Amino acid sequence: MHVTERDDRDRPADADIDIVDLEFVADDGTLAGLLRLDLRRRAGATRFLASILERGADPVTVLDHDLPLATGAFEFRASGVWVELCCEEPLDHWTVGLEAFGLALPPDSVVTPDSFGDRVPLGLDLDLDTVGAPEGDAAGFSLEVRVHGEVLVADRAYEVDAVGRRTRSTARPRPTVVAGHPPVLGELTVAWPEEDGLPFIERRGWFAGSRPGWTALAYEGE
Repeated sequence: MHVTERDDRDRPADADIDIVDLEFVADDGTLAGLLRLDLRRRAGATRFLASILERGADPVTVLDHDLPLATGAFEFRASGVWVELCCEEPLDHWTVGLEAFGLALPPDSVVTPDSFGDRVPLGLDLDLDTVGAPEGDAAGFSLEVRVHGEVLVADRAYEVDAVGRRTRSTARPRPTVVAGHPPVLGELTVAWPEEDGLPFIERRGWFAGSRPGWTALAYEGE
């Protein structure tokens, strides 16, 4: 599939779903992050995830299934959260800003919007620079990116340089579990709503090393 700048700049006119995903792992192995904006026109709402996983600490996660539906830019304000994703140069450069309160929860928890945990300030001020050609399919495309900027977790500030991947899609991603990945340094399990009322549970883990990244993990809960 040929990917154009318009695919990255304009919102699909005839699509009910428009999803922007970001995953990254810091070069020094100190932390990793996930971010997802999932716009649902039919539902009139946006599903949002932002999670920072520090090595050796509980993940700090913001999860909301019912943010307002944006009509223009990817910018949202709600109680306890402000987020903006800005396409500065299509297929080349995006920026991410976040000011929110997340919850610190044990890594074996299934995070939902109704979870209880320690409330922790979370902030992102990131630049995403594309470092490879887009890989496209019928649902959208993904890009390898370099991520650099500032991550704030409680009173801890990190200047990060990271390897990452940004994805733009008109279908909910369902990562395929692949055997043989390196041992994970942290994991996150999140519940997403299904239209038929049954939750979809997504479990992910991150790893460092010479080729750091994220992998899908099997979920064996009820």
